[in-house]
Amino acid sequence: MGHPDHGDTDRRERVAIHCEATSFDPEAATPLAFAAIRIRGPRILTGSALLLHPGCDTGLAEAGDLLHAFIGDRPLVGYYLDFSVAMAERLTGRSLSDERTEVSSLYYARKLRSMSKQAVDLRLDSMIRDLDLPVRPDGAFGIALTTAMAWLRLTQDGR
Repeated sequence: MGHPDHGDTDRRERVAIHCEATSFDPEAATPLAFAAIRIRGPRILTGSALLLHPGCDTGLAEAGDLLHAFIGDRPLVGYYLDFSVAMAERLTGRSLSDERTEVSSLYYARKLRSMSKQAVDLRLDSMIRDLDLPVRPDGAFGIALTTAMAWLRLTQDGR
């Protein structure tokens, strides 16, 4: 089996997540939207994705239960993952998987291997253009989908 974060031989499900909130302080912010999309092998399972608006379409406790049930113990994928994980753990009241992949870190490592002493632009729009992803991230779902596509591109097609 491949390394947990690399290789096309690892077919376990992963979950790309993203949280939009009222601020970037995970202790003070209120979550506005959570998106979670499963990735199975080379497939992004958008048909069974989860999009929550805690406090609007569900209560906070119900949203936390739904999010935890959806993620389970699956490895997590995110663009800048620490914030989304902190918000998800606060909402669910439980720890999530310790196996996590920051897509921005994968992208940074790839760019460092191919560049000579140049600054790496880690903005999401720049990564989308560079990886030739067919998306325009809009909202929590769009960013989670972009993250899933970037993870596949960075780990499975050797670009």
